[in-house]
Amino acid sequence: MNLASLASGPALDLAIVGGGINGCAIAEEAAASGLRVALFDASDFGFGTTWRSTKLIHGGLRYLEHGDVRLVFESLRERAWLLRTRDYLVKPQRFVLPMLPWTRRPSWQLGLGLSAYDLLALYRAVPSHRRLSDSRLHELAPYLPAETNGGFTFYDARVISPERLCLELALAAEREGAFVANHAKVTRIGLAAGTVASVEVEHRGARFEIPTRTVVNAAGPWVDAVLDVAPIETPELLGVTRGTHILVELDERPGRDAVFSTAESDGRVFFAVPQDGLLLVGTTDDRYDGDPGDVRPTAGDVDYLLREAQLLFPGLGITRERIRFAYAGLRPLQRVSGGPEAAISRRHAIVDHANLGARGLWSVAGGKLSTFRPLARETVARLDPPSRTHHASEPIAPGWRETLRASGLPIEVQRHLRMYGGVIGEVFAAGREVVCEHANAIEGEIIHSCEFEHTETLADLLMRRTGISWSACRGLCCHEQVSRIAASRLGWTEDERRAQVQAFEAEVAYHLPTEQSLAGSTSAVTG
Repeated sequence: MNLASLASGPALDLAIVGGGINGCAIAEEAAASGLRVALFDASDFGFGTTWRSTKLIHGGLRYLEHGDVRLVFESLRERAWLLRTRDYLVKPQRFVLPMLPWTRRPSWQLGLGLSAYDLLALYRAVPSHRRLSDSRLHELAPYLPAETNGGFTFYDARVISPERLCLELALAAEREGAFVANHAKVTRIGLAAGTVASVEVEHRGARFEIPTRTVVNAAGPWVDAVLDVAPIETPELLGVTRGTHILVELDERPGRDAVFSTAESDGRVFFAVPQDGLLLVGTTDDRYDGDPGDVRPTAGDVDYLLREAQLLFPGLGITRERIRFAYAGLRPLQRVSGGPEAAISRRHAIVDHANLGARGLWSVAGGKLSTFRPLARETVARLDPPSRTHHASEPIAPGWRETLRASGLPIEVQRHLRMYGGVIGEVFAAGREVVCEHANAIEGEIIHSCEFEHTETLADLLMRRTGISWSACRGLCCHEQVSRIAASRLGWTEDERRAQVQAFEAEVAYHLPTEQSLAGSTSAVTG
């Protein structure tokens, strides 16, 4: 099936705009429920918020501070489900929480909060928190400041590749009968007598009018922009905030433990999470009013994160020169007036636009990475599908560890390949030659992604399929070689291959900029 056949065929039950984690989850749930579904994304699956998150599947310890117990319970339940069913992508992550001179809460209060966190998790999937003496804290994390007063350890979870989790949902929706298309922009939502009738989709320079009875706008930071292409007047739904991270390369691997603390300057939650030999440090939380497509880190963001990282980790020798790149994403939160950004609820809202003269048009605002499944179920339930399909909770890719061990590949390559789950065998059967020593990626990933994963551009391949661009080289050590492999599978001419290389280089420079490339830096922080 293609867009032309969709346009000439019977009306869809549901067209979903936005291929982030929520849009892909809604597509899978709707297709499994018996609806005739199509999913469209203007860029690539997971391109917006999903790909540029802190890569944590957490319950939201800080949400307890704001009294959002229901959200924490739901998030912890979903964390347990993901650890059980997608153990190749999501794994437990131990955090060290030090008591520092600038920690905003006394130790007894933090201990009480962590106990409540354990209780809400029903002790599932991960160990409970532990209190640490000062000596034990420094045994675990000798790089922390000397002025500590003990601390705690607790567990959450980390998703190795949120963009692959997103892609898996899109592919699962496709297996259930959904039509899924990336690089397919919805340019108009058509109404007839106040009811949704069609969507206009632009793909590769052509436009297609596709009949549909319902539209769900799950475009993340672009939710309000999507509503602009519907012939109705709507208030803005989102209050978007920007979250910036930096990736730091150290002389030695940073170990397995992450650190959860607060920033000395303003009390914001502050993370440092090991990521494939780099240290991921974040995040900022600032209101953002610009075009979602223009978001990128600022020099001020990098200065802030560097300064706080140096205060928190005096023993790691973090300097400006060790920053390999930065990235920024947007949180598509519900719009509120006033108050601190961190206090804005991460709950989702499903908005029915029938009262504005658009029956069959719905928008999803808010939500978080770990709660895509309940959001999808609630959204599809609103649409009154003809049937409901039970989603089993058993592991989706049993035996992946055994497949990896039997491969005989170096342990570093095996560690990288685990994110492919049940298709690991197909990946390394397609080619075992290492194409990127920084990421430990192999040729088989390129071939498999080109043939089976809706890869259309070199940026899709390096940034959101293989994860090569998350390594210190950002994919710039191997993109010429990878482009030649991709060209042979995707049918690019030599001119098209060169254009893909140039487009990738531009996308990396914009979305994963080095510290030096961020213009206008006036930082006083030195290494």
